[in-house]
Amino acid sequence: MLGIPMAVARFNYRFARLPFQLVEDIGATRLDEGAAVRLGYERMLIYCDRAAAYLLHDESAAMRARDLREQTNPARIALEFEKRQAEQREQGEDVDEVQLLRGHRAKFLHRHQAYRGETPPSS
Repeated sequence: MLGIPMAVARFNYRFARLPFQLVEDIGATRLDEGAAVRLGYERMLIYCDRAAAYLLHDESAAMRARDLREQTNPARIALEFEKRQAEQREQGEDVDEVQLLRGHRAKFLHRHQAYRGETPPSS
């Protein structure tokens, strides 16, 4: 009973997806594989294909989503790796700054105690 309406819906989805595929084939492929715009656009296509696969029982949409996901995996993994490295570098810089500030504070307290004639506490 639902065979013909689902077939029509699948056809309509494939027809509606043509402009998006054209943009991907012509425009997105000119961008770097790790470009945020390209990865975002491809992620949107993956979500659309997954939704069509689920709602319309469209096996070709499921295959397109799977293939595009596999195609973009290396770029997404590399981007995530670079992001984590940057975060680790930033955390290392923060630790260095904290240690520097603690050293300055210790020197200040030592000088302040010497000025006031106090004996510094033993460590």
